[in-house]
Amino acid sequence: KLPLLLAALGVVLPVFASEPMNMSEAGPVALDTPKTRLILWDIDDTLIKSAHASGIPGGPLLQAVTQASGRPIEKGSMSFSGKTDPQVVHELLSANGLGDLAPAAMADLEARAFAALPAVMAAGVANGTFCYVQLPGIAELLKELGQCEGVVQGLLTGNLEACCPVKLGAAGIDHGIFVLGAYGSDAADRNSLVPIAIAKYEGLLGQPIKPCDVVVIGDTPMDAMCATVHGSR
Repeated sequence: KLPLLLAALGVVLPVFASEPMNMSEAGPVALDTPKTRLILWDIDDTLIKSAHASGIPGGPLLQAVTQASGRPIEKGSMSFSGKTDPQVVHELLSANGLGDLAPAAMADLEARAFAALPAVMAAGVANGTFCYVQLPGIAELLKELGQCEGVVQGLLTGNLEACCPVKLGAAGIDHGIFVLGAYGSDAADRNSLVPIAIAKYEGLLGQPIKPCDVVVIGDTPMDAMCATVHGSR
């Protein structure tokens, strides 16, 4: 299944002839340079999943917003799926009776929640309150892609950048294998993240890349939309 998935991502593995070539009869051999692909991974429910002791996804966000606001914050029926952390925090505050705050007060409260979140998550992972597990087949796929010439792997996620090493590390994934990332801390609107990733790629590697050579891998319609609106996959 792995070669089929790589082909679907536009990654072509080298093919070797089953019979040795008679070089005396062969003409010039054209060596094609593999096309560069920037593969951007979502994190939650794509690379990893949460398995918190509470059984409630988004536990660190709820705790961080509770801490920042000084009042109990409940998720209710709200879905966090496909949303950026800034979007989730804003919706949580609004759903818990804080939506009428003045813009400056709301921005300050949100900033305090963002500042608290990485430490809340790290402490919860350390004491077993929060748990993240790697999804099946991910280790093999990341390794295979890492060995493919012309492939650059990055992240495109609604998580704050500072939270990603914590989540991934807890699930046994080295954050350092990803060359770059576009995060919720870069933009609250997920549809803004592909151009941000492209700009980071070009700044880090010093070469352009077309949107059509960028592949976003995620688990929600929002992941697909943030790619297709820019001509990526």
